[in-house]
Amino acid sequence: GPDATLIGRRLDSVVAEEAIARRRAAAAPVADVVEMKMKAAHFRRLLGNGWCEIDVDDLRAMLGSFTKVQS
Repeated sequence: GPDATLIGRRLDSVVAEEAIARRRAAAAPVADVVEMKMKAAHFRRLLGNGWCEIDVDDLRAMLGSFTKVQS
């Protein structure tokens, strides 16, 4: 009914916003190995708890942020 449609639209909106936030977090630069480990641990917790599935583009963005770390 109308309530299910409204809830579905709201849920779609929230899921889309969450995906954008996750992509930004994945692409955010890291300054050092400590930040890299924190970011990796965060995404591991998200996946481990079944809170989300990481999109291939999110994974690429996260790995790309790791390649820019100065050793």
